[in-house]
Amino acid sequence: MDISMTNYYPLTAAQKMHHNWIMDYGTQQVSGVSVVASVQAELDFGLLKKCIQMETERSGCTRIRFTKPDKDGNVQQYLVKQDPRDIGFKDLSGMGSLAKADELMQQWAYETFDGDDIPMCEFTMLKLPEGYNGFFVHMDHRLIDSCGLVVMIGDLFQLYTYYKYGTAYPQELADFETVLKKDLAKAGNEKRFAKDKKFWDDQLDALGEPLYSDIQGPSVLEEARKRHGNPKLRSSDIEMKDLFVAVKDYHLEPGPTKNLIDFCMNHQLSMTNLLLLGIRTYLSKVNNGQEDITIQNFISRRSTHDEWTSGGSRTIMFPCRTVIAPETDFLSAAYEIQNMQNRIYMHSNYDPAFIMDEMRKRYNTPEHTGYESCYLTYQPMTVKVENEMLGTIRQHAKWFANGAATKKMYLTVSHTEDGGMNFSYHYQTAHLEEHDMELLYYYMMRILFKGIAEPDMSIGEIMELV
Repeated sequence: MDISMTNYYPLTAAQKMHHNWIMDYGTQQVSGVSVVASVQAELDFGLLKKCIQMETERSGCTRIRFTKPDKDGNVQQYLVKQDPRDIGFKDLSGMGSLAKADELMQQWAYETFDGDDIPMCEFTMLKLPEGYNGFFVHMDHRLIDSCGLVVMIGDLFQLYTYYKYGTAYPQELADFETVLKKDLAKAGNEKRFAKDKKFWDDQLDALGEPLYSDIQGPSVLEEARKRHGNPKLRSSDIEMKDLFVAVKDYHLEPGPTKNLIDFCMNHQLSMTNLLLLGIRTYLSKVNNGQEDITIQNFISRRSTHDEWTSGGSRTIMFPCRTVIAPETDFLSAAYEIQNMQNRIYMHSNYDPAFIMDEMRKRYNTPEHTGYESCYLTYQPMTVKVENEMLGTIRQHAKWFANGAATKKMYLTVSHTEDGGMNFSYHYQTAHLEEHDMELLYYYMMRILFKGIAEPDMSIGEIMELV
């Protein structure tokens, strides 16, 4: 490969977040994103291959490579001009059911991209049971996030229907490299950086050190205090050895889902903030009414057309910390969270690693400890073929767990094709069991539906009633 004209770039804050998980925990499994996208129809796999190859040209992020770390551990990224690899094909139609095929693809999702200066994206065309056909895509999380992948999949199917049925040619996607340069320029703006740092420092000045809250109750923090010989310790240990995660999905029916959506629309709330309220109220309930709760929330940072269509990894997590008294009514509590999230979004170009570094410096927390047990991603977009030629055909799409995580419990909430929502709980099996997820989902639903039915009821009353 001729790299004499190659441009090299540092990693963005979002990419660093995923990269640091690889470096800190010695596994690339924490950095993958995998999905199957299929329709219940015959596909021309020769044409599909052509469209996948075209998509790698249209979506620059698929062609990102990462250099070997330098002596300081820094990695750079660059784009190759072309990816001449063939697209694989696997016939899984004889496996009997989609569920069995999904189990096999889950094993594929566990596979890692190991090495420097190598492709970090892989497509596989599939013939699936029950008459479904499509493809499986597996990418390093530093290349793309779930929002970017949804846009890419939609673009790919639009290419297919253009060539197959003569539908409209898809609009051009934003150039990844151009948007990357803009993002790096924003991050390097000293005035912006100073404003962002002041915002996060002011939060710590106003509220002091956060307090850990666990979905298993206060015993987890008490055990950490004993291990570290500090009865006043406010952070708890992060699992460092056994990172395997299991997944438990729960489907919320379309009717109840519509009730949640209507409540959000009628009160000008975002679904993310309503979900955060459900999680934090459960944490408060199982931690003896603890008022100071922090949850790590992922923000997509896709506001403009270029940000939506450029691919890349833009999702980044920030701590959503709120102190809510039990006498606060449900709706007011939701607005408190929303106000905090709105302020965070204004400073979402800041590197979250700087926040953690500042807390370590201020509070001298033990190594590999943190203040959160729960992480949330709300994914409003579905992997769905929005096309008049394929849009009415039944579709099967499924996201797959990447097998390991440094996060104790990571909830992804997404919308389903039937108008419902899927609550996907990824949990570390070293400390949690499926029953813990059952309790969390059960009480989250009771809290949310009690709250939207009686928004004037106090958080304390809701915790007692549920």
